[in-house]
Formats: sequence, structure tokens, C-alpha cells
Amino acid sequence: MKDYKFDELRIALAIAGQGSVTRAAQLLQMPQPNVSRTLGSLERRLGLALFVRHRQGLIPSEFGQRFLAQAELMLEQHRALQSFSDSYKRSLQGGVTLGAPIAIHALLARHLLPALQRDMPGLILDLRTRNPSATERQYGAIFDSDCDLLISPFQPQNESLIARPLVNFRMGIFAAPAYLDRRPLTLAQAADLDGHDCITLSMLGGQRNRWQFPDAQGHLQQCEVSGVCICDNLLPAIELARQGIGLLYAPFYAVAADLQAGTLRTCLAHADGLSMNSYLIYRQRSTLPHRVQAVMEAIASQLPRILP
Repeated sequence: MKDYKFDELRIALAIAGQGSVTRAAQLLQMPQPNVSRTLGSLERRLGLALFVRHRQGLIPSEFGQRFLAQAELMLEQHRALQSFSDSYKRSLQGGVTLGAPIAIHALLARHLLPALQRDMPGLILDLRTRNPSATERQYGAIFDSDCDLLISPFQPQNESLIARPLVNFRMGIFAAPAYLDRRPLTLAQAADLDGHDCITLSMLGGQRNRWQFPDAQGHLQQCEVSGVCICDNLLPAIELARQGIGLLYAPFYAVAADLQAGTLRTCLAHADGLSMNSYLIYRQRSTLPHRVQAVMEAIASQLPRILP
């Protein structure tokens, strides 16, 4: 079985069309010796002559006629395949799979994704809930093979992936008015958390979490808390906090509506709390379809603006 380079086939077809190596070289803007060598190399590998000399110039042999007809079909298929690939990569139509913690999905669904789909009507968004685990906190985020984009507080385990810093989420400690009526709390230092019921998150360690916040002087306060309830994502944790079960350590964006409605209150006496990093993780940009890049840029540019 012979392997044919597309450039070889193009040169052979140019010679057939021009009837001359010289004119084919001029058409292709190539040195004539290069065209002659390519033709000779191709004929030697084939073991058959593609052209015969005639007073009118070079004309295809009987074999050459059939070979060049197949070569033309092959080049046309190659052009069609290249056109399809280019069009597909530039297209804004098709699917984009976005992995993110469930609370971030809720934020994007409320403020960003509807406008994105209006601007890109052929876009199909596949939202996958990817709540980070304690293992990922230690070893790095897991980027599933069927994922196009992943939002995570952790950098990826796979170092070949791109981890683009996205936004810093302000963290705070919150409780329902009913809980604070029963057990008043003005949180100024770590010791103030002693004896309080807490709702902990699996991604921060399971039953025991380390909560951090700055005091009035900006010094870091840290406290190991033990959960009366453990949640693997923020949505049930927020609902438990609303019901007065205990204190909740969470990003401000996730409880913004509750703070506005008064169903939760911040417990920090001084500052807004520390920030938690987040990253937008994806494969090398050169391999990403245009629609994935468009969604990526929309998230990167607009998410910081919609955070409370």
C-alpha cells in the first residue's frame, strides 16, 4: 500500500493540466527541479509512469488517467474535510459542557447563561454539577474527559491543562436570625465560635472544617469546627442554615439573596472575610472550538461583574 502526500498529488494534477513540468512549476510558484523530482519520486514508488511524452507535451498514460481521476477525488474530499473542520471550529453552534459547583451554576443561570444563549442561539449548554471533594483539595481538581470547561477552587491535577485565575470569592460566616436570637454571636476572634453548632462541607474536610476570617486588625483567625450536619454541596447547607440549624461558612455570592431578604445574617464583626480563589480550567486553546472559547471569554469577563 502506497502513501501519497497531498502535495505530490497536486503537482501531478498541475502537470496534467498544463502538459508541462515548466508550466506546472510556474503555476505552483515552485522551482522546476523540485517539481521534476517530486514527479520522478512518485512514479518510482508507483512503479508505473503517470505521463508519456507527446508532441503536444506531457499527457497522462492510461494508468495516469485513472490515477489522476482518483487523486482529484481524494483532494476534493480533503478540501471538503478541511472546510468542515474550519467551519466547525469557527461555529458558535453545538454543545459546550461546563462543570462547576452547583451554587456557581445557579449564579450563572440567574445572571449570565440566558443572555449567552440569546446571543448564541445555536449553542447547547450541558451543565454538569462538579462539587469539589476533599481529595481534590489535596491533590488538585479532576477534569473529566467529556468536559470542555471546569470552574473549580483548585488547580487541576493534570498539569497540561490551563488553569486561568477566574475570580476571588469573598467568604463569610452566616446564620439565620432564629439561630442568632437563641445563641447571639458577634464574631471577632476564633474563640467566639466555641460551643456553636456548625454546618460543615465535605470539600473542606468533612465533619471537621477549618474556618478562617480576619479580625479587626486584619490578623488571620483560624478555628477548627465540628459539624452537626455535613453537606457535599452548598444548596442543602444553605437551607439548613436558613432553618436555624447552625452557622455556615460560605461565599457571599451563594447567600446574597438570603442576606437581602433577611433570612440569613453575616456574623463577622469587622471585615467581609477572606477570599477563596477560583480557576477556569480548559485544554490548550489551540484545540478548542470557537464556541467553547466564546463561552470561556463570556464567563471570564462577566462573572466578576455579577458577583455581589
